[in-house]
This record gives sequence, structure tokens and C-alpha cells, in this order.
Amino acid sequence: MLKRNIEKFSLRVLREFNKILFISGPRQSGKTTFAQMLLQNYFQGTYLNWDIINHQKIIAKNPYFFEEENRDLKKDFLVIFDEIHKYNNWKNYLKGCYDGYKNEFKFIVTGSGRLDIFKKGGDSLFGRYFAVNLFPFSLGEIVNIRFTSWNDFYNTLKEGFENKSCYETFDQLFNLSGFPEPFLKSSKTFYNIWHNERKKTIIREDIRNVYFIKDISNMEILSALLPDRIGSPLSMNSLREDIKASFDSIKKWLLILEQFYYFFKIKPYSKNLARTIKKENKIYLYDWVEIEDDSVKFENLIAFHLFKAVNLWTQMGEGNFDLFFVRDKEKREVDFLITKDNKPLFMVEAKFNDETISKNLLLFQSKLSIPFAIQVVNKRNVLKRMKKNNLIQYVISADNFLSNLP
Repeated sequence: MLKRNIEKFSLRVLREFNKILFISGPRQSGKTTFAQMLLQNYFQGTYLNWDIINHQKIIAKNPYFFEEENRDLKKDFLVIFDEIHKYNNWKNYLKGCYDGYKNEFKFIVTGSGRLDIFKKGGDSLFGRYFAVNLFPFSLGEIVNIRFTSWNDFYNTLKEGFENKSCYETFDQLFNLSGFPEPFLKSSKTFYNIWHNERKKTIIREDIRNVYFIKDISNMEILSALLPDRIGSPLSMNSLREDIKASFDSIKKWLLILEQFYYFFKIKPYSKNLARTIKKENKIYLYDWVEIEDDSVKFENLIAFHLFKAVNLWTQMGEGNFDLFFVRDKEKREVDFLITKDNKPLFMVEAKFNDETISKNLLLFQSKLSIPFAIQVVNKRNVLKRMKKNNLIQYVISADNFLSNLP
């Protein structure tokens, strides 16, 4: 199994910060495997999965069962709770585990949905946990053996990218997704079967276990329509007309699909810019292989890598990072803008083939005085660095650029 780039931070949460580690992310992104890998490599301990009936019985009979395990007192003892949020009293149970045993045991909680959506009626766990997302593989995670911090990436922007290539791995990621099982199987047939089962499970099991949705088929229709709307501002009215459902229902279903990691959204950036759109968001899929148009799929892949990077940098305490797009009422647009503590840092434009630097990229870079503008292309061995009005521009191959992100 490939080493995941949240490993070092996860160990800090457990050992240095002495908090419960919440790991959430898309279904089948490797959360259980990662938690068990930490157990195998760094701890002694035990694993409990609420979906297994015998494991439910263990908690019912002896809630603090781990206290009776045989332990080597010289080594940290780790307790992994998988899908424990499906237990009605899970918050109070974990509160009791942590408050009573935090000095003797370490705790990991994993879940397929966003664990924060299950914390209804107040958060009794506040101050007791740190949360981190485990997303599907990114290119940098596959080809690098260490986590790329913001400072590492910023230094690369300043000093210049190295001329390197990992196109074969990039191509595999592009065609088979970053989810561990299909990526490692390296089979399109396997991916197709796996994808159908995963999508069905998310909607008909995961979501149904949490929300009562009278007509689940409408949510399935919605999920089938979204891949054709990637990369453009999302029109709720258009979806409402296609599905023949109310605006409120569409809005609710979209929120649920986002909570269960079917897609992520990015907002338009409007600060310091006149005549920009401010309301409609863009959405992108965690599984970009669903998208039929290769140029849109390419843009989604870039979006995922940037979204994963800003989430990791933020969750690991390197600053408050955000991902936006820029679009004005004249429909001039740049795909992505990354900010740190509300300050624009760099812009990224995804171009499937075009090496000629985008006029809109230069326009908005100049208007916002953004130090770095990057045009990412789906071509091998492209690396150009330019400078205009003391601002730096790059045109770079996707495999080179993405390998520098975490």
C-alpha cells in the first residue's frame, strides 16, 4: 500500500496533541486501510467496526472493552472505531472514552461521510478531537515519499519548477481515478464494475442510513446529470427543470451529495474585482473518470489536486487556504485562484492542449497583482517561465505541476 501524506500529521495528533483523530473522506478512499496501517506500524491496539454485529455486541456488553486488553505498557495502545457514528449514542460514548482514558489510550474514528454532519444538537466532543480528510490518491502522493508543505510549494514557485516527468503515472490517474483499489488494479474493466457499485452504495446505503428521502431515484438522476455540468457555474434552475423537482429539494440533495463526498464545490472570487459573478458555484467530482469529455475531465483533475492541497495545508495548521474561480460578467474567466488568509497567492488555468498563455490569466493576474500565474497543459515536457510587470507566469505539463502538490 502506498504511503499516505497525512501520516506524519496523524501521528502528531495522536502522540503530541493527544487528541482523538477523526478521519473522514469519500467511500473507498482508504480510510480503514490507513488507520490499520498506523496500528500495524506504530502501535499496539484493537479495531472495532460498528457495521459488524459482533463488534456492536462488544460495546453493549463492555463499553470500555479495550481496558481489559493485554498491553505492553512501553508502547502506545491505539483503539480504532470504524463507522462508529452509526451508533445512536456515539458522541457521548467517545466523550467517555477520551475523558476517562486519554492518558492511557489513543483513539481514531473513521467514517465515509463528513463526521461533522452527525454531530447534531451541540458538539459534546468539542476540544477533544482534530479532524483530517483522507482523499483519493493525488499524483504527488504517489510519486513522492513525503508530504509537500505550503512552504515547499511556495519555494518551488519562486525558484522555478524542475524539468521532470511522471506522465505514465499521471495517465493512469487520469483514466482510472485516484481511488486506491481501481488505481492499483490498473484495469479499466475493474474500474467500471467498481464505480457502479460504489455509486449505488453511496446513495442507496450511506445516504439512506442518515436521511429519509422519499424518492431516492431522483437523487440518482441528479447524480447522473452532474458530470455534464462540471466546470461551469451550476444552475439550480436548470437542474430543477430537468428533474421536475422543487428548488428546495434540489438544494437539499446537492448538500447531501456534497456531505457524502460525491462532489466538492468552489466559490467565485469577487474581492477587489468589479463586475464579477458572486452567486453560482462550480462543482467537481472526486471521481473525475465519470466525465466523458477529456478536456473537462482534465480540468476536474487539476481542481481535485488543488482542493486536496488547500484542505491539507489548512488542516495541518499552515494557514487558512481557500480555492476559488474568477469570472466576470463579460464571461472572462480563470479556472482557479488560491488564497492564504484571504490573500491571493497564485492562479491556475487548465488548458488541455494550448501552450499559448491565456489572455484572461494575464488580465486577472495584473488586476489582482497575484505573484504567480500558472497554465497547466496536458502535454509532455512543457516548462516555460516568463515575467511580466514583475509578476511570474508558468506554462507547465500537468504531470510536472501536480507532482509538486501534496
